[in-house]
Amino acid sequence: MLILEGIRIALRALRDNKLRTSLTLLGNIVGTMSVIAVVSLINGIDHYVSEEVAEQGSNVFTVERINFFEAITDLDAFLEALARNKPLRLSDVEYLKRSVPSSSVIGASISGSDRVTFQESYVDNIEIKGRSEEYPLIENAELAAGAHISRIEVQRSNAVAVIGWDVYQHFFAGRDAVGKKIKIGSRHFLVIGVVKNLGSVLGQSRNRFVYIPVTTHLKMYGSRRSIEIKVRAADIRFMQQAIDEATMAMRIRHRLRPLEENDFSVTTSQQLISLWQGISKAIFSALIFIVSISLVVGGIVLMNVMLVSVTERTREIGVRKALGARRSNIVWQFIVESITLSLIGGIIGILLGFTIAAIISLVSPLPYLVAPWSIVAGLAVTFCIGLIFGTYPASRAARLDPVVALHYE
Repeated sequence: MLILEGIRIALRALRDNKLRTSLTLLGNIVGTMSVIAVVSLINGIDHYVSEEVAEQGSNVFTVERINFFEAITDLDAFLEALARNKPLRLSDVEYLKRSVPSSSVIGASISGSDRVTFQESYVDNIEIKGRSEEYPLIENAELAAGAHISRIEVQRSNAVAVIGWDVYQHFFAGRDAVGKKIKIGSRHFLVIGVVKNLGSVLGQSRNRFVYIPVTTHLKMYGSRRSIEIKVRAADIRFMQQAIDEATMAMRIRHRLRPLEENDFSVTTSQQLISLWQGISKAIFSALIFIVSISLVVGGIVLMNVMLVSVTERTREIGVRKALGARRSNIVWQFIVESITLSLIGGIIGILLGFTIAAIISLVSPLPYLVAPWSIVAGLAVTFCIGLIFGTYPASRAARLDPVVALHYE
């Protein structure tokens, strides 16, 4: 009965003192809303990154000249590697094919961008992907029409191309593209295939590309450029073994001594996940600090409002005590009222937080994902705020002398 009475009084306070109660709840609403909105967006991006990594294959790693993640995490190491590391060549791919028994597929990769033209129409900044014939087994490149680049076409540096969906739609829009000729830069290419629509990444299309043989790419844009070597382990269980075999093989090929650092880099999809997790953890830590201030301010406001409520209801408290109410009854009445007000603010904040996250996701490329634990955490925090900051006003009400309280005007 005490709990129901406290809730009833809290709801009556909401109705009778709308402005004062709104200001009381504001701190909890803002704090909870901020946490829910940011957590929903971070969880959405976490889920998206994990899905993308799963799609690319968790058993795929890359041997490359430079680890570009180091430009973010350790700039000095990145600059040192840029000066020290040797370019990787197509001969390194063939060497690794013989030296990494734990792999199932090893292929060469290099990329750039250029203008693509068909008749009088053209598109700028299309990614030109130079690939060896193994790329369909390493990347997501399911065809809508035609065929993939063959080993013979790579060996002969043929001018053939497999185009992405956006390029296909821009130039052909429903017509057959296979057998047509497009121009990449100043060179003509025969279209032999079209890749299915791959969707978008955070609002950026994944279909603005053209595959060409890696040998053709090197002839067009410079044979001295370093390639990347994509390695797919035979099984996820052999991932580390494959990495160790590739690392040892490259060290032997580059004649590195035992104490010398690698003059190449091995990167995995897990590094991308770890990098994002570090960024999201930093964002969340900063958010918690800011939100804590908001919640403490909201708690202080709540406590002051409850003290005003105690003063306004001094005579009522005196009557209750005169009729036999114990101190614990008075304490519980005011604590329940404080917790109810705080939880109402938390619930409003949770609803607003999800609404804001949904709106941001709607008008921007950022995805969001509702995390059940964030709802529980929001309610638990606001419950604790109401309990902690409602204790002093409740204790003060319970200590009132009934005789003095009955004569209070």
